[in-house]
Amino acid sequence: MKKYILPLLVLCTSGIGTWVLITSKPEPERSAPAPNEPVVEFILSKRKTKRVFVDAFGTVRPRTSTTLLAEAPGVIEAVAPFPESNRPGPPASFRPGGFFEKGDLLVSIEDIDHRALKADAEAYLRAAQLNLEQEQVLSEQAKAEWELERDWADAPELVKRLPQIRKAEADEKAAEARLAQALRNLQRASVRAPFRGRILDTMAGIGQRVGGGTSAALAKVYALDIAEIDLSLSRSELNLLNFGEGANGFGENPEVQLINKEQSFTYRGSLDRSEGTVDSRTRLTNVVAKIEGAFADPYSSKEPDSPPPLSPGEFVEARLFGSNIEVFEIPRSAFREKNTLLIIDDENRIETRNVQTLKQTRGFIWVTDGLRNDERVCLTPLDIVSKGMKVRLTSEIEDKNGSLQ
Repeated sequence: MKKYILPLLVLCTSGIGTWVLITSKPEPERSAPAPNEPVVEFILSKRKTKRVFVDAFGTVRPRTSTTLLAEAPGVIEAVAPFPESNRPGPPASFRPGGFFEKGDLLVSIEDIDHRALKADAEAYLRAAQLNLEQEQVLSEQAKAEWELERDWADAPELVKRLPQIRKAEADEKAAEARLAQALRNLQRASVRAPFRGRILDTMAGIGQRVGGGTSAALAKVYALDIAEIDLSLSRSELNLLNFGEGANGFGENPEVQLINKEQSFTYRGSLDRSEGTVDSRTRLTNVVAKIEGAFADPYSSKEPDSPPPLSPGEFVEARLFGSNIEVFEIPRSAFREKNTLLIIDDENRIETRNVQTLKQTRGFIWVTDGLRNDERVCLTPLDIVSKGMKVRLTSEIEDKNGSLQ
């Protein structure tokens, strides 16, 4: 009998214990589901003073470049360098890449023919002067003989020898001009540099005859004073810089700074002029910037930390600066469309705002109108945006978790 009662007691005791545990379990607290609000980042809009600028690319070329010509024909005897130079700096060199100072002797042409022509011109001048003096003496003699019986005022011009004197005077002037031309040709046999510059290419050498039926070209040269950069800008960029092409005093000449690979400024200059043409393919206006002292120049002193010199044909990046303006500098990632931003109001609700933009930089867009100071601009891209949609800010979540103090 006991073996049946004991199991029943164990089952009853277990059931009672289980019931007590179930009934004494605390009921879980009910909480409302978390709202489905996206978490976003934002910045505060701040009005800043920025200087308008436009980036462009162009090719360097010298402002003054020319072909050096032999004005006096002859055979080239020698080319620079010559030992006669006493000035400081390296001697002139008549080789591609060679430098020269203004007035340096570059090419010496055989001058024996020119010296002979000079001697002939001098002899012709002396003969013309002698003829003029003889005619003047004969005129005085004729006057003395005529005045013995008659009035000299009534004498004809041939008796006064006036036509002969005028011819003699003309011959003297022609002889003087002939001598001046011979002297000039003799001087031109020594070809000297017209400016401080550099040789691009030579087209003649020692022993070659130049001029007088053959080519007179000696070398292609360029001046070292001013470098020009050909740039192409759109009409809107020119208006942004307020460049008026110098017409009727309207507009400005924007400052130009060259930029190297490290995005540092090197040389400074200005936008000089517009070439007055628009490229039919790109619809851009061709303009020219000028930079002084940018070429290599061994005759001028430069600081040790000066930027590397420019070279003709070099491709460079230039930044053109306009006037200062007040703008909001907004990251490009904040724009939903070209001119649309998402603004977060005081209740953390999204508002779509159309703004006016001025220009784009590498990471930012300048906004001129449509924003106020200290407005919260949403940076997080949202796939779906509805009017009045509520969001949560990352700064509020971080403050709640204690990660920001």
